Amino acid sequence: MPQGETFHRAVSQVLFISQIYALLPVSNIRSQQVQNIQFKWLSPRAFYSAIILILNLCEFGAVLNHVGKVGVNFHTSSSLALYIVCLLEHIFFWRLAFNWRSIMSHWHRVEQLFLSVPYRFYDEYKMKRRINIVFGLIMSSALLEHCLLLANSFHLSSLERTQCNINVSYLEITYKWERPHLYYLLPYHIWLMPMLEWLNQTIAYPRSFTDCFLMCIGIGLAARFHQLHRRIAAVHRKVMPAIFWTEVRHHYLALKRLVRLLDGAVAPLMLLAFGNNMSFICFQLFNSFKNIGVDLIVMLAFWYSLIFAILRTTLTIFVASSIHDFERKIITALRDVPAKAWTTEVQRFSEQLGNDMTALSGNGFFYVTRQLVLSMATTIITYELMISDVINQATIRQRTVYC
Repeated sequence: MPQGETFHRAVSQVLFISQIYALLPVSNIRSQQVQNIQFKWLSPRAFYSAIILILNLCEFGAVLNHVGKVGVNFHTSSSLALYIVCLLEHIFFWRLAFNWRSIMSHWHRVEQLFLSVPYRFYDEYKMKRRINIVFGLIMSSALLEHCLLLANSFHLSSLERTQCNINVSYLEITYKWERPHLYYLLPYHIWLMPMLEWLNQTIAYPRSFTDCFLMCIGIGLAARFHQLHRRIAAVHRKVMPAIFWTEVRHHYLALKRLVRLLDGAVAPLMLLAFGNNMSFICFQLFNSFKNIGVDLIVMLAFWYSLIFAILRTTLTIFVASSIHDFERKIITALRDVPAKAWTTEVQRFSEQLGNDMTALSGNGFFYVTRQLVLSMATTIITYELMISDVINQATIRQRTVYC
């Protein structure tokens, strides 16, 4: 069997780290053989992920109770939306875990075509290195964001404690500030803080990891489309026999079926991730009118979070759209086939390339191509212009008094 850089081996370390945060609870994720991957309800990973999901659902119930008492407004609804999105991401990763073995088995079978001669000579995409770079960049940036938001919470809770002369410990006022939905249901105990912070991590982690996971899928698929394009580009303007184009077309159709399989599996995550990113960016843009800067820590946390969301979303689009980009390059290469070499097979290949979209999608509502960047930018700019016209900036200022 051909040996080479398979997607399963390239992404296994990333998925193993995600299991620490209770995502994708499949066993033997680091095994070298795809056949060893399996989902077991009674495995430690599934049990651990189930406990985390149940605890997060309980906290979500407390959030619903708190929102019911204080009322729904623009700000409480954002907290509610955050929990809903992150819980759905946990559930969708559970759903993906059920089928992960069959998905990886199908992917592995397709990859065997591209780990043999002549594709082996065009395997310079460095899939594993790209996946590790993306994961390291995104998740380290997400960790910095989390630290800044924690520092922001410590700072604001300290201001409230000082200004209001509240006679409680520093950690207790921080607990009340961070989790008002739990404060009156679950009295403060110092031993609770590490566990609650870990639960906070498991809620916050999927928001950035989902984008990272979609980028990994995009890199894995783009690597094989890149090889297919390089093989066609290597015979540029040459007269090739019909059997060459028959083989290339069959390999393209195998990739096409793989894209459809992956699209069906990750489309809910794609729709949820982009919907959440768009709503978060718009929410932060609304908040930008009241963050007209007096407090360095608040401003730093706010602007870093907004810029990181925009850059992360843009990077996700560019990486995932590389599948479609390589398909367009293949179409361009076919246009240079000499007239005397234009056979029925080339014609069929050309028609199959031109008649269907090869790209990941959000349940068919949108396709991840580079044009999506312009569509999202247009929406955000329109929203910004609308709220800047409606909101009187002179009446909105950052909160500085907490009593």
